[in-house]
Amino acid sequence: MNMKTLIIEDELPAANRLKNLLNSIDETIEILGVLPSIEKALDWFSNNAFPDFILMDIELSDGKCFEIFKQVKIPIPIIFTTAYDQYALKAIKLNALDYLLKPIDKGELADALKKIEKTAKPDLSANFSALVDLVNGIKPKKIAIKEASSTRFIDIESIVRLQADSNYTLLFLIDKTKIITPRTLKDYEDILSDLGFFRVHNAHLINLNFVEKYFKDSGTIEMSNGNTIEVSRNKKKELLLKLGIV
Repeated sequence: MNMKTLIIEDELPAANRLKNLLNSIDETIEILGVLPSIEKALDWFSNNAFPDFILMDIELSDGKCFEIFKQVKIPIPIIFTTAYDQYALKAIKLNALDYLLKPIDKGELADALKKIEKTAKPDLSANFSALVDLVNGIKPKKIAIKEASSTRFIDIESIVRLQADSNYTLLFLIDKTKIITPRTLKDYEDILSDLGFFRVHNAHLINLNFVEKYFKDSGTIEMSNGNTIEVSRNKKKELLLKLGIV
């Protein structure tokens, strides 16, 4: 691989594990340093060129790593490492960024490194900026969709509905555009459930703002784009409450 990396991690055992895993996966990867804090990271970035990628823990000794992005525009891939933090993971997923849950699995780390090496490396600074906004409580307006050599940002309000297609998801936009994404519908449910979306069926996640009609007899809804969606029986009551139908 012949890549250079930087580890930003405040727990020494975790940092040593990452170093050992990297060495066992590919001993040619050069580790430029291990930094335990936001302060140390900012100082390092002000005096050094960016490596090929960064392994970054979310919880550092002086705060959450997202503070770094407020002061430094980082254009390279970052693999976030974290113990389970539902809110942080939701922010990361929304912006199509990569993460590994602790304890780090060697196979998962190897897969992440292969993806970095083999795919194009778009400037991710916009993703990180949007991530900071979300963490600071600013309601997100866009969702990041990964494509072969770039990341597309889609207005969340333009998404009419999402439909499961095996391990992929189809996004249907108000302008009739259809986008295929390599993520499951469950991923999108986790990301969008607090943003006006509701899963009405195993195969369907809808934007409640685009519901035009509810048909009681058939248990279906009509969306603004003309699509008719089946509502699961066990979802009917909750949907009616969300739509204000009592």
